[in-house]
Amino acid sequence: MGVPANSLGQVVQTDSITILDSNLHVNLKEINIKARKKKRRKHYRSTRKYWRTVRNLRIVYPYAEMANATISQLNTELESITSKRKRRKLIRREYKGLMKAYKKPMMKLKISQGKLLMKLIDRETGNSSYEHLKELKGSTTAFFWQAIASMFGTSLKSKYKPEGRDWMVEEILERMKKGEIRPPRKIPIRLEKKDTPRK
Repeated sequence: MGVPANSLGQVVQTDSITILDSNLHVNLKEINIKARKKKRRKHYRSTRKYWRTVRNLRIVYPYAEMANATISQLNTELESITSKRKRRKLIRREYKGLMKAYKKPMMKLKISQGKLLMKLIDRETGNSSYEHLKELKGSTTAFFWQAIASMFGTSLKSKYKPEGRDWMVEEILERMKKGEIRPPRKIPIRLEKKDTPRK
């Protein structure tokens, strides 16, 4: 490196030295980083817990679907009724019909299957079992059944979390829809059709 000089050829003293440099730039291929959950999910497909959940889903999921259809139909009928007395009468009648149709099959469910069913009801309807009871039967009835559920180590307020603790259930349901796993069983239960009370 030469010493800087002016136009007259005289040496010029400088306080700084500039060194030119270049940065190395390398193009790398895109890398996909998978979360540990993916590996864990793949591992769980071969475990007893996974296939036990599959078996329980095949049993209880049809009940969740029927609960969703029944609740939707009931809410539609209630929208056309303004009388509180007739609304209570309709709810009481539907409640008795549901108990008659579902009581015996529900009594055969295991506690783990009952817990799963409450989560599925929240998944299908958007509300927990507690919220449905509170809306249709009142706070007292909802509180009573919540107390009964707590005795069995569960809660009617259970919320469905597909991205959290219920990821396995959601994955199994998706695989059932794709035909990778046998679909849920069909339940031989038919509710009696009754006339809607007049306004």
